Amino acid sequence: MKFPITPEYLEAAPQPIIDAVHGLENDILREICSRFRLTGELNEVAVNDIRILRSIGLDMDDIERCIAENTKSTIPQVEAALDRVVDMSRRYYDSLADKASITMPAHLVSAVDIAIIKAQTLDGYRNITRSLGFAVQSGSVRTFQPIAKAYQAALDKAELKVYSGSFTVQQAMEDAVRELADSGISIVDYASGHRDHADVAARRAIMTGLNQVTAKYSEAAAEVLETDLYEVTAHRGARDKGAGWQNHKSWQGKVYSTRSDSKYPNIYTVCGLGAVDGLEGANCRHRKYAFLEGVSERAYTDKELQEIDTPPITYEGRRYTAYEATQKQREIERTLRKLERRRIGYNAAGMVEREQETKARITRLQRKYRAFSKAAKLPEQWERAKIIE
Repeated sequence: MKFPITPEYLEAAPQPIIDAVHGLENDILREICSRFRLTGELNEVAVNDIRILRSIGLDMDDIERCIAENTKSTIPQVEAALDRVVDMSRRYYDSLADKASITMPAHLVSAVDIAIIKAQTLDGYRNITRSLGFAVQSGSVRTFQPIAKAYQAALDKAELKVYSGSFTVQQAMEDAVRELADSGISIVDYASGHRDHADVAARRAIMTGLNQVTAKYSEAAAEVLETDLYEVTAHRGARDKGAGWQNHKSWQGKVYSTRSDSKYPNIYTVCGLGAVDGLEGANCRHRKYAFLEGVSERAYTDKELQEIDTPPITYEGRRYTAYEATQKQREIERTLRKLERRRIGYNAAGMVEREQETKARITRLQRKYRAFSKAAKLPEQWERAKIIE
């Protein structure tokens, strides 16, 4: 029996919610940038219009209503994603126990434990939608500002640029649109000062919940099955840099023991379980699950693990390993999303020329994305690059 909750499954599970976050981001950008639409002659009257916009401020009612509706519609999707992982885990370990003629308790993981994980995940997700803003450039640093304050700051900066004599009103307002679009909707952890884009924070919150569920089931199953063995998942493009357990490709997809006197390698010393740069650490997609010798079936043979990645490629004069190619693909996807946000902002502000220029850049970058993905033999993941209209 092979464990069904693969890294690819977990990676894809939050995508419908991330799409909804992108949609919310677009709506907020449109609402703000539509107010930057200039009319009439670009003269002193237009400068006065900037002052008027600033004095009126941003009516947050529509934006807050949009955020509330988005949260209400996505919460059931977050719950459903967690429920599916609970069901898949339960079915897998029940089948494993049946094959080993071991009686599994009616509830391998208590309903209370699952309810706690659900509550923590939903609270984390709700907190993201309650604390949205923009990362606004202030001098040489970017500072997080709530939506209404970011709007005011953009207008302040536009007016100063015009009065400096170095910018026309049109240029100043275009810069305002571009800065807000390039920031995208962000959140900040005020305790640590750490800032994240909203979709990144949402994905992390959901993935944390999904991983907590799989970990609970794996540890409970190992206890019932009386096994000290765990198989570690594997995926293409795993990190292949660093020494020891920092090199995730070197240990992925194999079976390990929690004991030091086992014939199997130790999961702590080899994989770095519990370390920030090891198994299940920061930005690690690998998970462990209970393995029953003679019953469980490894997802990959040693030979398949050796061949899991395509050979290094050379693209536009640079050599890429499978890991580096995956990172490059993610970089292009992020740039495509940023350009799409710009296009949406320019469109809302009626800046036709800038919108057309941005469309052309998007088209060129989409061609590069296709060409690079083909050269690296990576599947195109347009769901990561798109901005939901």
